[in-house]
Amino acid sequence: MKQSATVVFVSAGMSSPKKRDHALARRQLYLNYGVLSLATTLHGAGYDTSVVHGEHAAPESVVAGLLESGRLPSVYPLMLSLPSFHALSWARTFCALIRRALPACRIIVGGRWVVGPDPAWMRSKLPEAELFVPGLAEPYIEALLTGAPIMGRPRVPRPDQPLHHPLVDGYLRYQPSVEASRGCGMGCGFCEERDIPVDKLGPAERMWANMKAVQAQYAGGDIRPYLQASMFLPTARWAHALAECVQRDTVRIPWRTESRVDVLTEDTIAGLAAAGMKVLDLGLETASPQQIVAMKKSPQPERYLERASRLLKACSQAGVHAKVNVLIYGGETARTLGETRQWLDEHAAHIAGVSVGPVVAYGPPRTADPFLRELEALGARPIDPGSAQETGISRIHPSREIDAIDAERLSLLLSRRYMDADQYFRLKQFSYYPRDYGRNDFDHDMARSDPERLPFRNAGDAPALNQKTKR
Repeated sequence: MKQSATVVFVSAGMSSPKKRDHALARRQLYLNYGVLSLATTLHGAGYDTSVVHGEHAAPESVVAGLLESGRLPSVYPLMLSLPSFHALSWARTFCALIRRALPACRIIVGGRWVVGPDPAWMRSKLPEAELFVPGLAEPYIEALLTGAPIMGRPRVPRPDQPLHHPLVDGYLRYQPSVEASRGCGMGCGFCEERDIPVDKLGPAERMWANMKAVQAQYAGGDIRPYLQASMFLPTARWAHALAECVQRDTVRIPWRTESRVDVLTEDTIAGLAAAGMKVLDLGLETASPQQIVAMKKSPQPERYLERASRLLKACSQAGVHAKVNVLIYGGETARTLGETRQWLDEHAAHIAGVSVGPVVAYGPPRTADPFLRELEALGARPIDPGSAQETGISRIHPSREIDAIDAERLSLLLSRRYMDADQYFRLKQFSYYPRDYGRNDFDHDMARSDPERLPFRNAGDAPALNQKTKR
């Protein structure tokens, strides 16, 4: 069988969306910018590279497409990326199909948060794979192709070049990503990067140059990139420097990013808004003083909430849509959730949408068990004690007062309290829905979805503010 000279990267898909399965959720596109970074690195070194996203397609159709296109078999190993533990079952089927079709194919599996915790456990789940690569692989990705020895684990440099989106099959459907920084290091109990220090941002001029380079990849078409950073942490000076770059230019690129509610100042928000920031995802997580401490968000809840309040008001004043994330955590009760709801009610005028979900412990027993013990000390317990070993996904009963069924129902009620269909569509269209996905498409998919699974109310329905949510 003829072999190609293409390095094929596959981002594992999911059999169903990781939160709630409905037609709107299946429309969302998540660009695997980590695997695209590796493909971009090899492309720059002269290799022919290709990136395929499994999305919600059946593994069989992805394998068939790779064989029909002639990209497989290849003289190079097949690179499989696991973006989350939710992709593991899809990857298991995919690897078995590849081994059946191409017995000699070498499969190399990566995925920073999935492979890294316990490569031996991962090997038991994907026995067809030859090698498992934990962590970030840019410094030695070429060595993985050539078989050259890897000397140590060099520090991964801060991203300083634009991702080459045309390497992705159907890339014009995806909103692009621009990597800003890596790491966080703020110590939140549930965060994978709690102990990884945040990188300092590179020059604002380079960021603007990268954003314009990405737009050129889309032939100058409208893009709404996501500036990827676990915690976007620019100074006010940096923000205003980026705004100056934008204002000197004729190009305008609206963008989105994420950060904490207690690290950005009003002056910084003003500069970022002038530089094109339109949507800011904020990890509030809770407004209950008890839960702020339990999550290790801050030892000073009052200061945390004061900063959050100022930030939301600054976003509103600057014309930035603030989407707030809330987490139903271990030890949650009607009282603590009521404190969060009351705080959100008081700031509803400054909030563009709210995303709510119960805490989940990810990882095999080696990494999940310590976190599960922390949650159990707060009154939580896993639904299935064996799920960490079996799937790497441990769903939780948050407390004796609020079980998993309650948590899901309360999550939806809280989301609907602050978000209608119009708000939900605007937020999702900005970065997550296909670039050609319009309101008519949304309305059609909404009509095909179970309304009990949707995290928003009908457009035009008044929010139920200042009313208690019944258990």
